[in-house]
Amino acid sequence: MRGFWLAVGLVAGAALAALTACGSGSSKPKASDPAPVCDGSCPVAPGCPQITCPPPPPPPPPPVDPPAAAGGFTFYGEAQGLTADVSDASADEGGNVYVAGGSALFVKRRDDRDFVRVDPAAAGLTANCHDPAEIAVEAPQSPAVPCPIISVAGAAAGAAVVGYRGVGSDYDYDAEWARRSGGADVVAFDGTRVTLQRHVFIASPPGVICEHWDNTNYPQVPWNSVCGETWSDSTWVSGRRGKGRVVHRIVVNHDATRPLSQGDVYLGASHAVLSILAANPEQRGWLDYIKGDAAFADSFAIFEHEHPAITGSDGRFLTGESTGLALDPVANVPWFSNEVRTASLPDYATMNRPSWNGWWGSMAPVTPHATFFGGDPADDTYWDNVSGLTFCGDGTLWVASAGKGIARVGIDRAKTVTDPANAFSVQRIDLPAGTGNQASAIACDPSDGSIWVGFGWGGFGRYKDGAWQASGTVPQGAPKMAWNPVRSIQFDRWASPRIVYIAHGPSLKYGAGGVTVYAGP
Repeated sequence: MRGFWLAVGLVAGAALAALTACGSGSSKPKASDPAPVCDGSCPVAPGCPQITCPPPPPPPPPPVDPPAAAGGFTFYGEAQGLTADVSDASADEGGNVYVAGGSALFVKRRDDRDFVRVDPAAAGLTANCHDPAEIAVEAPQSPAVPCPIISVAGAAAGAAVVGYRGVGSDYDYDAEWARRSGGADVVAFDGTRVTLQRHVFIASPPGVICEHWDNTNYPQVPWNSVCGETWSDSTWVSGRRGKGRVVHRIVVNHDATRPLSQGDVYLGASHAVLSILAANPEQRGWLDYIKGDAAFADSFAIFEHEHPAITGSDGRFLTGESTGLALDPVANVPWFSNEVRTASLPDYATMNRPSWNGWWGSMAPVTPHATFFGGDPADDTYWDNVSGLTFCGDGTLWVASAGKGIARVGIDRAKTVTDPANAFSVQRIDLPAGTGNQASAIACDPSDGSIWVGFGWGGFGRYKDGAWQASGTVPQGAPKMAWNPVRSIQFDRWASPRIVYIAHGPSLKYGAGGVTVYAGP
């Protein structure tokens, strides 16, 4: 018996020796193997110290169909790689084009055929949204993710400003993270990739805004003493944020003849119908209210907000959302609308008050009680329902209404502040039949002063010399996307000829949205 087990042991030992000789169960290099080259490169060679290697590059994007074409127009939609939820499209001064697509930003150089999808998280854009169901939870369980991209404006060559849909709207008692969600990002595009330059947090730090100041009983006391010492005002103590978290519209000042305000960014949001990111705050002598407060560092050079609010017949304070935003090229003054009323900020570029945040001069309202389309704005049956504003180069203002067509407005700028009731001459114009007289967007063509109008029922038109032009409508053979409602119209005015970009949102009838491009006469 002893001989039997001895034989078994000899066989097992031989088998183990054979496996070891073949390398099984051992990662030890053989003496005859060449020495590894450990130069810190990736992938790490066997036997070298481990280092952190970057992730492999993503796979190339899937091929897309070429853009559709009809009647001198070019059309981009899902088949060309865009998302279904397009809301804006804009060019920078170098002709680079940016498309706000909800879950993604799309970019291309002017002469490239296809758009490239930019994943916001992969590009390092701001991620400050959580699950909206956690809007009241100070420490949400869901991870922070980028907010939906809903607006965009090209700036200097290779730069743009991207607007987000934050969580909630303007409620003061939402969780702190919700009040800090959304806002905007300034991004750079070098023709290959998009990078974050800065976040824009529309807010005022502590010690700037006194919400409940009333010095009736303290006529000799400075207002900041009344607010900060005589009683406690929560906004003065904690700052104000969350009033501009949903950025619907963005306009950039491209006027090189006014170098101090060139590059200013106007942002139109829910509640904060106008906010401004100033391009040259130091040269303009504005005080730095941030004072090193890290919590408000992203509010650097921000004029927080203004709005042409009204008090409704039921006593509600109606601020609305930004439904129109444009820059008067003659007076260098921004105009803004909250659907109910339209106003301007006449002193913004020239006033001597050295202030970024907080109340900033006086608005010049259209009138206290009348609107461009007639009636009392406190009565919602007479609201203008403004959906867009645009200026032509000669300073003529055009207004789009979501239910009353469009209006051409001449402005006597000397009276906008002193006699606003008599500062405007208004010519109302109905839209073509079959549109419901609903305009959803408007833009003045820099090439000839014609007016491009997006129709709320879908499609678009062009108004010139007192008539609607057949050549400016959706052409026969266009994809269904072109009949979707128009959300914005912008131009590449630095191209020759200029290029029109029309952004269409999705609809139940025609499906996904997209972008219409036109470079014809």
